[in-house]
Amino acid sequence: MPAPNRTRPYRELLTPSLHRRFTQAAGVSLLLCYLESVFIGDTWSLIWLWFPLGKAGIRTLLLFLCPLLVFVLRVALLHFGSRSTVSPFQTLRRYLAARDVFEVLFCYILSAWIFTQIYIWSVPSSADLEWIIQGRSWERQRLNERPIYLRSHYLMLALLQTVLHLYFDYDKIPRSLNQTALGTSPKDLPSTAVKPVEQIKSQLPNIARQLLTISVGASLVGPFIYSLTVRNLAWRTSLFWARLFRHDIPHATELSILPPYHYTLIFRSAASGFMLLSLWRLSNLAFGIYVAQDPLKRGQPISQDTRDPNGVLINGLQSKKSLVKTFAYWELAQISGNFPDRRVLIFRDIDRAGGSTWGQISSACLQTIQGVNARINEYGQPSPQQQAQSRPQGVQSLPRIGTPLKEGQVMMNPPPPSSRREMVETKVGSFAKSIGNNPPSSYGNPLSPKTQQYLEAARNKLFTPEQQQAITPAHVQSQLNTYMTRCLQSWVGQPFRQSFARRVQSIVFGQPYSELSLVVDAIESLTNLATASIKEDAYGTVAKDIPFILRTFILTYQTMERFTATLPVHWTDVHFSEDQRQTEDVLIVLGALRTGLQELVKAFGGFAAELRIEAQHLRVAKAIAGIEDA
Repeated sequence: MPAPNRTRPYRELLTPSLHRRFTQAAGVSLLLCYLESVFIGDTWSLIWLWFPLGKAGIRTLLLFLCPLLVFVLRVALLHFGSRSTVSPFQTLRRYLAARDVFEVLFCYILSAWIFTQIYIWSVPSSADLEWIIQGRSWERQRLNERPIYLRSHYLMLALLQTVLHLYFDYDKIPRSLNQTALGTSPKDLPSTAVKPVEQIKSQLPNIARQLLTISVGASLVGPFIYSLTVRNLAWRTSLFWARLFRHDIPHATELSILPPYHYTLIFRSAASGFMLLSLWRLSNLAFGIYVAQDPLKRGQPISQDTRDPNGVLINGLQSKKSLVKTFAYWELAQISGNFPDRRVLIFRDIDRAGGSTWGQISSACLQTIQGVNARINEYGQPSPQQQAQSRPQGVQSLPRIGTPLKEGQVMMNPPPPSSRREMVETKVGSFAKSIGNNPPSSYGNPLSPKTQQYLEAARNKLFTPEQQQAITPAHVQSQLNTYMTRCLQSWVGQPFRQSFARRVQSIVFGQPYSELSLVVDAIESLTNLATASIKEDAYGTVAKDIPFILRTFILTYQTMERFTATLPVHWTDVHFSEDQRQTEDVLIVLGALRTGLQELVKAFGGFAAELRIEAQHLRVAKAIAGIEDA
């Protein structure tokens, strides 16, 4: 009995596609490694420069370890969508102690150390970068501080690159969200898209200027940082490792008074720092550009070369992995707009476990769109933990602190106390009864009127009326608010501002990363598939879902508009103005919904009665789409 056909997971097709992009990006970095290998070498023979087993070839492979670490890091931390945090300070709090920070720091430090060893090994002896200074015949050997400074300089560059990597979120894959026009031919896709190599070339001049500024600035500031912070520690550490291999180095080797800041060393630190930064920056750039290419393989969707392309695509849409799900929705958007054969295959596949292909695809897309409404409705609602804490609990009696009530003849005078404890209880009870029988005139101010009079006279003698007004609680609170506002308006308060745009993004598009691309792809896919179904859906499976799709688009549009119009502005957003309520991400989704409603009304408005589209919904859809009634 033959085994049933198993639908391949979408992940199994996506992994080879990512491998190909990884290889293409690595080829760009390998070319740069070869150019730098030729530059730092001491042999300029044309034969040895092109010979793979020569010094240039071996040095190229060793230098490639530096960008390879960056690629491994990018694969591990790859994500689409911006980080959803309400302020830079929250981003710092969330990621400061995260494992990702230590991974980024470790990869860049290890990459810098590898580059240091290769560079010192490759430069000619005239660079004076040997580990040990031999000295004259009567002098003892000692450490050379020039390579120690160079290693420390590369370490500072690694720390700087780590900060830049985390601050600018290099792990985010840049992707444009331009909608795909229905009817675009697949043959037009390669010609309309800018090739990755051309994208890299267009950014090289700007990157070169930035890296040149950083490398020159680091080479000028580096000596001061080295002298004030790590010079003694770097010297002692290098001396420890040197004595493990060279026993003829004395223990009492002291640092020289003047650091080795020769102009040749400063120039070398700037030039080599530029090369190291170029490896890092170009590797990040190439990886981001190649991974951001459309999910196509030889001009066809990556799920095309399988026995069950629809099943593979549905598996990707229903995946729990964010990366797999993002590529699946991206591919669906491409199929819905540019591949009519795949659209027809989706419409004809009605006999499938779990429902028809259209039914499962539309359900996944609508669930993604409805997630926007769910997140907006959940905002401001108490969490399950808060609800559990707010539930009334059983009343617990307080512990008994007094003697039990008397029984029997309670009206008779009590017997005189016979013990010390009874004497204390009697005196305390008498004092409490006296307070209860003669309460003070005002519980809000326990001071006597005479004491208050003395305090008022002292206050009038010590402070003027203006000073008394200045120390009132209301005036002090007003001054604190003024100082806080000035602080938030300056660069010091910028990390603590909770801008309106960031709050909307974190609420509407989810956390920890924005799902903007998923929402846009879902809207675009439903619009294109529904519009194309008029001519391509032979069984009419799409028509019955048109009213629900229309209602979902209308509800999502109205919910987002109402939310952005009524969301209160946080008190730290001191630069807010009313024209900032329509944020960029919200405008993208509203534009996609408006376009979708426009296409659906044009395609199905004439069949509203047959499709059971309510007149009210059709009227609202036309108003949103800007279509006037005939």
